[in-house]
Amino acid sequence: MTNCLRNEYPRPNLVRERWLSLNGKWQFAFDDADRGLKDQWSGNPKKLDQMIKVPFAYQTPASGIDNQEYHPIVWYAREFEVPADWQGDRILLHFGAVDYEATVWINGITAGTHTGGYVPFSFDITDFLQDGKNVVTLRVVDCDSITQPRGKQTAAKEQWGCWYTPVTGIWQSVWLEPVNPLNFNNIFLKPDIDQESLHIEYTLSRWAPGLSVEVIVREGDTRIASHEVKVPDHISRWLAAPVDYGELSISVPSPKLWSPESPNLYDLELKLKAKDKVVDQLTAYFGMRKVHIERGQVYLNNRPYYQRLILDQGYWVEGLYTVTSIEELKKDVELTKAMGFNGTRKHQKIEDPYFYYYCDKIGLLVWSEMPSCYEYTVEGAEALRREWTEAVMRDRNHPSIIAWVPINESWGVDKIMSKDMSTARAHLMGLYYQTKSIDPTRLVISNDGWEQALTDMLTIHEYTQDADELKRRYEDFKQNRHKAAFSHGRVTLLPEFEYDGAPILVTEFGGVKVEAQKAEGWGYGQAAKDFDEMIERITGLVDVLLEQDEIVGYCYTQLTDVQQEVNGLLDEHHDPKVDVELYRQAFRGR
Repeated sequence: MTNCLRNEYPRPNLVRERWLSLNGKWQFAFDDADRGLKDQWSGNPKKLDQMIKVPFAYQTPASGIDNQEYHPIVWYAREFEVPADWQGDRILLHFGAVDYEATVWINGITAGTHTGGYVPFSFDITDFLQDGKNVVTLRVVDCDSITQPRGKQTAAKEQWGCWYTPVTGIWQSVWLEPVNPLNFNNIFLKPDIDQESLHIEYTLSRWAPGLSVEVIVREGDTRIASHEVKVPDHISRWLAAPVDYGELSISVPSPKLWSPESPNLYDLELKLKAKDKVVDQLTAYFGMRKVHIERGQVYLNNRPYYQRLILDQGYWVEGLYTVTSIEELKKDVELTKAMGFNGTRKHQKIEDPYFYYYCDKIGLLVWSEMPSCYEYTVEGAEALRREWTEAVMRDRNHPSIIAWVPINESWGVDKIMSKDMSTARAHLMGLYYQTKSIDPTRLVISNDGWEQALTDMLTIHEYTQDADELKRRYEDFKQNRHKAAFSHGRVTLLPEFEYDGAPILVTEFGGVKVEAQKAEGWGYGQAAKDFDEMIERITGLVDVLLEQDEIVGYCYTQLTDVQQEVNGLLDEHHDPKVDVELYRQAFRGR
């Protein structure tokens, strides 16, 4: 195996100075017979007979194993030492993402468990550590259940349709971080361009007397504003106990606004002080931007904004879900903008934090979408709700994200039109309100594509390859908003919901395959004979969308070829199939 490929700081939008990567070589084993717990592998890593390169799943070439067979239980272990100058700190062990159910031991002692394949988790392992070398062991269970949120990972034993190779186990960075016992647990940055201010909500590890929070805002080397407030020491009227959270606002006068055309960012320092001594310090950034809906339009920074999005599934040949270099994520964002798009719909995946970082820095709108279950059960609905909450909490400080999509195409609420599936409709509505309760500053799409309930944007999926047919079908929808007007045969709005003037976008269309590419796989409808015909077809479809005044944006399928699905604008190696200027001419807005 080569040296570790992923040693960059794992949390780019919320930085502490000290940290230690645990990426690289780990011991590894399959446990198909489920013997590991009984045979106490948690305290005996020598039982793990293979090596794997973290953070790459065993199914990937980058892992060094490259085995696509179904193995529902896997184990990891590695030694580590805590730096001597961390003495006196609390030591946190972070996992960026582990698919799906994880149990962690430190020196044979259980440190904690976590369920959910797309979101980070961490444990305070201080009390389990010993002098010198320590051992972390991890057991992961990733079954082929279709009631766990799995996104585009196939639950069958092979790839099929638009479902691809599964990703099991660790697929984002593992790292250690020292923190003071008094530290920031969470922050929520809420810019207000109308009031020219930034509102900050924070949660602490615990309350203590004499605490204060200092905030400094900079633009480059220039200090824009600073503010310091005492952490409230008031007593909760219900529990008669101190609270471990607070909020403050700081002025950002005459702000430079963030948009894809001008991705202006401000640097932010947050210091937690105990009797004037800094005990925790975070470096972050934020963008002053606002998104809202009004009169059938989506407004960005109080102006109507036409969205030109690309559907992006986030797969790579070497690492599947995981890039071997963050430069690959940067390349995707740069190419997306070069091809004429101002946004991306990250489809059925919560992406590596560096993707959103580059969207923030380079300027690209993002719709963030939860990977779906495939059938409705109470257990699956609760698993999705819990993981979706963690995903929104992780990413709600990224200015690039303007929309949350908890459900796509009724996956996980598949029988929502059935009279006896009122539970599924209640789940769909609950996700809308749950998302708004965590983040009231962004838009929420209830069920992207069809069978929508309460939603901030009304979204349509239609894969006809014929521009005239697209126009006819859309005219039918305009005449009757509840008609099953599109080729999938499903209604756009659930019968009990009237169209309320929400902005309308066509959020999946295109998907053109080209015969001249000579690639095995599929696209939507009849393939174009060559790339000239592909561009001509795309242009015709876009023309129809632009003719409709009430359509205020679109999302083309898709950015790259993905395994057996070969309808991307880029190939599976993320290289353009034609000159990007041809794409830019085709993907136009108003």
